[in-house]
Amino acid sequence: MKHLLPRVDKYFKTNLHTHTTISDGKQTPQEVKEIYKAKGYQVLCLTDHNVMVDHSNMNEPDFLMLTGMELNYNHENYRPKFDGKTYHFNLIAKRPDNVWTPWNVRRTNPEALEYNKLMECENMDMRHEVDITNAMIAKANEKGFLVMYNHPTWSCHSYPDYASLKGLWGVEVRNTDCYNAGIDENNARVWRDLLNLRNRIYPVGSDDAHKVEDMGGSWIMAGAEKLAYSSVIDALEKGDFYMSCGPEIFDLTIEENVVKITCSDARSVSLNNHGRFTRRVAAEENKTLNEAEFDIAPFFEKADENSFIYLTVVAADGSYATTRPYYLKELK
Repeated sequence: MKHLLPRVDKYFKTNLHTHTTISDGKQTPQEVKEIYKAKGYQVLCLTDHNVMVDHSNMNEPDFLMLTGMELNYNHENYRPKFDGKTYHFNLIAKRPDNVWTPWNVRRTNPEALEYNKLMECENMDMRHEVDITNAMIAKANEKGFLVMYNHPTWSCHSYPDYASLKGLWGVEVRNTDCYNAGIDENNARVWRDLLNLRNRIYPVGSDDAHKVEDMGGSWIMAGAEKLAYSSVIDALEKGDFYMSCGPEIFDLTIEENVVKITCSDARSVSLNNHGRFTRRVAAEENKTLNEAEFDIAPFFEKADENSFIYLTVVAADGSYATTRPYYLKELK
């Protein structure tokens, strides 16, 4: 039997996208941290707009702060009132003291001024063009960052805006703030498109919270060896996590071509792949299930190294959890 999810003592509840008074959030960094801690989180990355901040001074034995920021730049036809295309990316530093930024645009609000002085600015040309954006992603990867593509639906993006992007680590499949604002920010299709274009990219659930009401709606559960910066980053890089806005996944295994998942109470569990090999197990009416099995032997008949599967658990209230993609080499 092979375990597809890591066998660790604990999974750490993690949010990778939230704002504070350093940019356009309503709460201070300390207030945001305390709110997430009270909600059962152990890892938080504060990603204020165009301000890269090392919040290591807020670490505690049972709570870890990651260094990051949200880089955003607009299409030339962008107009006020959120009308027009815009690229938003989270840059998550692999080292806490890495406060590099690719764009020399500094916030002028008082809370950000002290951090402006600490940033190492590249001053790249940032325009809403795919080639320019790919140059930024490549440079960010080189400088030691995981790059996450944020809320493509809210950003007014369609297939041409993301199909040629390269070097991304993750994409926001669910964004709480956008969802609560009335936007269908469930981007499973965007993620699937990027996978089918042979990008090995992970699904992320995060809040993008600017106020208390949006905190704690979407997250990832990181299977790190311990609550330490390098360990959590290693888990993120390897995809040792799953995303959720409700259900828990306890184990995921494969043995003799049978994939088995155990989870919290669910209405259904589905298995998908790069093509049309899909399977679904549903609970009986007015009941729930806690495990499901899938014989994926037929999947292997025409699979190659870029073939993958992933699983989604759906609870009775419609909330869901999704695994990362698992490729042929990992399944054999």
